[in-house]
Amino acid sequence: MEIVAKRDLLKDRYGNYYIVSYASKKALTIVNAAMYHAFNQILDEELVAKVKAKYPNDVACGKYFADLVHEQVEQMSSPGHPGKIYDIEEAKKEYDLHMKPLYDDSFHLS
Repeated sequence: MEIVAKRDLLKDRYGNYYIVSYASKKALTIVNAAMYHAFNQILDEELVAKVKAKYPNDVACGKYFADLVHEQVEQMSSPGHPGKIYDIEEAKKEYDLHMKPLYDDSFHLS
């Protein structure tokens, strides 16, 4: 199992997805995928225009970012798309996992 940062996802038994923000040979730093997307976009007119173009009615901010994860999962499930989705329990057998908490102030644009 070779997990690649900023490409592969982990999925837990509850159906939550995590993106690998950092990977070494023995450890992974992971963050909730919707939060990762939310903290890597600037709240500006361009983002507002993207959201308004995607949804006919007003939506909560989190809906847009959760849908980004859903779209990413669909793309990764198609043949020929780079990246894999790994079961988090399987990943724990080969890597030490470090989960970034949702309230961490170290999130930043990459």
